[in-house]
Amino acid sequence: MAGAAPWVNETFDESGLVKQPSSGPRKHVSWFTKDGPIKVVVDPVLGDGSAFKGNNIVGILPFATLTNPGDSITAHFTFRLAGPVTATDHGFKLGFYEGGDPTNPWFYAAGTGYRWNISTGGYPIPASLVKESGGAGQKILSGQETNVMAQSAAPYSINDTAKHTATIILAMTDNGLTLSLSIDDKKFAFSASDLLPPSTLSPTRFAIRSDANTFLLDDFTIDIKASTNPASL
Repeated sequence: MAGAAPWVNETFDESGLVKQPSSGPRKHVSWFTKDGPIKVVVDPVLGDGSAFKGNNIVGILPFATLTNPGDSITAHFTFRLAGPVTATDHGFKLGFYEGGDPTNPWFYAAGTGYRWNISTGGYPIPASLVKESGGAGQKILSGQETNVMAQSAAPYSINDTAKHTATIILAMTDNGLTLSLSIDDKKFAFSASDLLPPSTLSPTRFAIRSDANTFLLDDFTIDIKASTNPASL
């Protein structure tokens, strides 16, 4: 494996919106929304300091390619719905994408994306993991060019404004790319493997969108292990 893994720790508390670790490799995430500049607010529910508040966010990632078994990306963050919670199917979407036009972070030309759909409100349905195959003019976190890879074993819904924690793991194994999401210390968790092309993954975007509810995001961290490293490490 390569040396110390690059990582980022985003608290939204400092000017420039990026708070990097005091030592070790440092990488920058450039944040965008559809509503203009990133907006942060003080939110005591998520903890001390500020958090992003809005309906959508994209982070441009300068990270490595997952190529060999053992390579992985782990993202961890806290979030909550701002309320009032509105019932909607698959009302909360989040995922990783590669490729795309850097001048428009919400579109990508021919990249691959993986997203989780999570219900919000009082009508829980199974959460799902979806692969987006992309194409000219396609939007990330959209319903176009998609293939459902897995669903949770039981219905699940976020129906409150409490603090939640989430962890996403993308990992290369001998059997292909595995993807997993857990929320609130494994109260809800499921994973899937993708044996189809591409045989590697170079995520360049992390995105969250809420169709019907404003959300808050804080304490976003990423750890990376990569045995090969294309100039980004």
